Amino acid sequence: MKLNNAWMMLFALCLTQVAFAGSHVVTQKDKKFSVVALKIKKGDTISFKNDEKDITHNVYSLGPKNEFELKTQPPGQASDVTFKDAGTTDVECAIHPTMKLKVTVE
Repeated sequence: MKLNNAWMMLFALCLTQVAFAGSHVVTQKDKKFSVVALKIKKGDTISFKNDEKDITHNVYSLGPKNEFELKTQPPGQASDVTFKDAGTTDVECAIHPTMKLKVTVE
């Protein structure tokens, strides 16, 4: 019986952590991110939304933590990225080098 209770508690803990995962939106407009820095929690998701009328972006991360590349992102498209590792991740656009965002995962 103790083993079953332990598994139930572990399952409940996992559900609790999933329930508290946050969701954030970072838009791309005028060849800029809507924010230059963002603090989030481990497990949170950022939706990168291209709000340009006719400009394509290619958002990606630098460094080994939370590595991703969204590839070609046409206007109107949104792509979600979940940040699983604590630390700082620099995010840029491969097409527009002045677009920079620093994501701090706590």
